[in-house]
Amino acid sequence: MRYNSIKPLYFAMIAAGYIVSIPSLALADTNTTVNVGEVNSSANLKMTPTQKKLKKLDTKYTNKHVFKETQSAVVLGTQNKKMISQNAGAAELLATAPGVHIMSENPQNGSGRYNITINGMGIGWWSGNTYRNQISVLFDGIPMNNQITNDGQWNSSQIPILTMIHGVNVIYGPGNPKDRWYDSLGGTINFVPLQPTAKANAKANLSFGSYGSKTASFSLNTGDLYGWSTVLAGGYTSADSFYQGPSNWPQHSWSVYMKTAHPFSNGMVTFGFYYEKSNATHSLTVPVTPIAGYTINGYGKPGQLLSQQTSGYYYVPSSDLWYKDDIVDSYILYSQQIFNLGDGWTLKNTPWYRHAYRLHQAYFNYGATTFNPEAAEHYAPTSNSFGDRLDVNLHSHYNDINLGGWLSYQQYNTNEDLWNPLLGTSQDNPYVYNNLEFNTLFSDLYAQDTIKLLDDHLRITPGLALAGFYTSMSDLINPESKSLYLTETPGAKTNFTRLEPSLGINYKFLKNFSVYANYSETYQNETDLAYGAYLQKIEINPADIPVTKAVDYEAGIRFHDKSTNIGINYYHDYLTNLLNGVSGSITQFNASGYNLGNAIYQGVNIYAKWRPIWQLYVYGSANVQHSYYTQDYNNTGTSFNGMRLAGIPHYSFNVSVSYKFRMPYGVLEPVLTDQYSGGQTLYNNVAGGPTNQTINAYNIVNLSASYKTFALNHIIPGVKETDFNFGVYNLLNRKYESDIYLATGGYNPQEEPSLFAYAGAPLQVFGGLTVKF
Repeated sequence: MRYNSIKPLYFAMIAAGYIVSIPSLALADTNTTVNVGEVNSSANLKMTPTQKKLKKLDTKYTNKHVFKETQSAVVLGTQNKKMISQNAGAAELLATAPGVHIMSENPQNGSGRYNITINGMGIGWWSGNTYRNQISVLFDGIPMNNQITNDGQWNSSQIPILTMIHGVNVIYGPGNPKDRWYDSLGGTINFVPLQPTAKANAKANLSFGSYGSKTASFSLNTGDLYGWSTVLAGGYTSADSFYQGPSNWPQHSWSVYMKTAHPFSNGMVTFGFYYEKSNATHSLTVPVTPIAGYTINGYGKPGQLLSQQTSGYYYVPSSDLWYKDDIVDSYILYSQQIFNLGDGWTLKNTPWYRHAYRLHQAYFNYGATTFNPEAAEHYAPTSNSFGDRLDVNLHSHYNDINLGGWLSYQQYNTNEDLWNPLLGTSQDNPYVYNNLEFNTLFSDLYAQDTIKLLDDHLRITPGLALAGFYTSMSDLINPESKSLYLTETPGAKTNFTRLEPSLGINYKFLKNFSVYANYSETYQNETDLAYGAYLQKIEINPADIPVTKAVDYEAGIRFHDKSTNIGINYYHDYLTNLLNGVSGSITQFNASGYNLGNAIYQGVNIYAKWRPIWQLYVYGSANVQHSYYTQDYNNTGTSFNGMRLAGIPHYSFNVSVSYKFRMPYGVLEPVLTDQYSGGQTLYNNVAGGPTNQTINAYNIVNLSASYKTFALNHIIPGVKETDFNFGVYNLLNRKYESDIYLATGGYNPQEEPSLFAYAGAPLQVFGGLTVKF
């Protein structure tokens, strides 16, 4: 099926037309007046009907909510933000959760792209193990993932400004059906942004740091105006790289978010918009030890050998020799219509539209020889997605029933040009090109019932979902082009339907203790690589394309009271038909093939939150895991059975301690954080699988402090609070690699695999100011 004539604006018009047709907009709740004269604490506890309805928009979990969950979950909030720099983005905040690990080619701020794993299952980008499509990422409950691509399914730079994020819900494993999406095998991450409020408020933030890093952001809540409440937030961040050499490697991002809500007598309607754009340049990975031919002036050129040992740990070649620019540009339009149907029943409908564009512009002059015809790249995929989710819920004393489903359609156009000027080719006349269109329609119908027994001490949650995956790939070959075509497979279609049963139990056996367990079976559509995309010498038979299956077991114990929250969780996931692309060199853009493997992910997560007194707060998280292949082979038949998966720390922990001191005119709060990542199994890009080598354990210590003062309240009109922040990150200036793997450079056919790496960030200093109005 072809949809070439359908444009992004057309989809947006459909979604907008559907949303604005809702007749309930005229039903305003007249009882929304707020008495501004009520300033005492008892009055603040009395919420108006408008406040009660708007409060339900905030879907950030509470510790009490997590305590009752039958699935594994944690919530990240304000205290987690204090562990990272003010200029950090989404990925660094996620790294404070147990079992979450990040790797990056340029970990400077929110503009760089990271790979993120939850219990070893990943999303994002990493040049080693390419299992990177196993986590669903949501913004305010709206899916941000590309449904089909193996490359760039979700980029962490899509959330570059954290000040607009109120909190993050992290669900481990597939979880219960009502929280699950099409890529939730390893987990679901919901970034909950600021929400409309009944009272007006505003905030402005400004921070600066090492290597030209700077961030400015704001948020504005209008309060209740004529029955509407609106929040507007935005920000900009930029930095140069900490890498040393002739080039600065700049990166920058900005994003803006708006949401407006209109409560009425029996429900509420909302409209939301989120836009982001990031632009990050990055450099070549460099050899860890010297390799003949690799110099700082180019491959085979005279000069000092290029390696961490010879040219410097943080040295990278000039952008004239190796350059790549990654642009990620996307926006989301969405709405929610919420209706109270009476007798405990609630209906919520959520239509959305998402447009996403990426551009990779790369020039690899470092080794531009006649040996490599792919020395430059222009890669510009575009996707347009729209969908609708309908949920019907019953909340009663004995049951919480959830019925619903969703449809998500995406059209994905991916095109790529590769060339080498030394061979007389160019972007207009490339050596090889690619132009594919994917149409995917994913669906889900689910029923879930939380049965509450023994005065709600025992919760049993059986669930059943019917998941559907339809995919169509078409080659859009230009018959007049004399360039080689990258994809051998002319087209493919698949249609899968699978039942997904699940069962969760939570039992509160003491006042503050609960135990829980969760079992689920879930499925996932394979990515575009399984359909032959970018495989120049392999033609795929559509009948051979499988689906990935996950069987997940979770069990744990939790403790919760007013001062302490502790969780210990064991997980065991068995995944079959995992797709892993194989590429033999760091200059080879596309996989030469792929593997389908089976693997077990198992381990233990621990977290603890403790505030024994108002001044002291202690946070800790830890993970120990053993993830390994039960069956995996590369293209030549080499077996990796029984070997650990690469790029996953065998163990890791986070510890953070903060203490508040009463000072003249305010409160001073220093925060000391220690983040440790244990050894990882090394990946071999040439062999297409893990090795028996363990590398890359490192420990990072951060020290920051904030001073919250009310001294400026009477000096600057409208100011209610001022926060000054200062931090030193990687306080001990530890050297570590944020990404390392075995590969060949691709400049010499006889070259043996060697270690290539990106160095992690050295000591950095940040300072900032936040003003609340």
